[in-house]
Amino acid sequence: DVDLLVVAEDERVEDVFSALEPVLESLSPIDRRYRLPAPTWHGHEQAFYRFRDASPHTLLDLVVLELSSDERYLERERHGDAVVLLDRDGLVTPPPPLDWDAHRTRMERKLVDVLARFPIFQSFVLKAIERGQPTDAMQFYRGMTLIPLVELLRIRHCPERFDYGLRYLDRDLPAELKETVDRLSYAADMDELRRFQAEAEALFERHAADP
Repeated sequence: DVDLLVVAEDERVEDVFSALEPVLESLSPIDRRYRLPAPTWHGHEQAFYRFRDASPHTLLDLVVLELSSDERYLERERHGDAVVLLDRDGLVTPPPPLDWDAHRTRMERKLVDVLARFPIFQSFVLKAIERGQPTDAMQFYRGMTLIPLVELLRIRHCPERFDYGLRYLDRDLPAELKETVDRLSYAADMDELRRFQAEAEALFERHAADP
């Protein structure tokens, strides 16, 4: 998709949507739009647009940041190089460096949580398997086994984006680990899921023991 970030005066956030949507319509009729309910998880107004004359995979992801907010999502270490289209007031250039002290504090909190959460919740996965509840088992496995495992692997191998979940694993994990996560993501049946859970647990324990 195309990520577009606009910085607006706090009281003019809605004006951005009002001004931009007619411009988008002039490029191509808007086929679908979705405005995230407020408050959003990140605290900023956000909307997605799909266009009739573009590929259905080419969405516009619009985030409007309040001028008073310190967040700009521009740290190269986490977001890559931004293309600045207009910045008369120097609000986004030069991009800010990553605040490693604050980032490391958040990552350490995540590590403590993951190390505590993973071992205690594996019973949910195994109980669902033993009860013959495949939908429950797959849900618990993804949320309580696979995702915490990936969080730990990210902390060990890509601390800059430790909180990116299952995205961009081909960029952020060693190829062998990426292939392992891919394989562990799709179990054909409950017997295979049981084996995958055991393998994921062993992999978690190995990386949890890393200094």
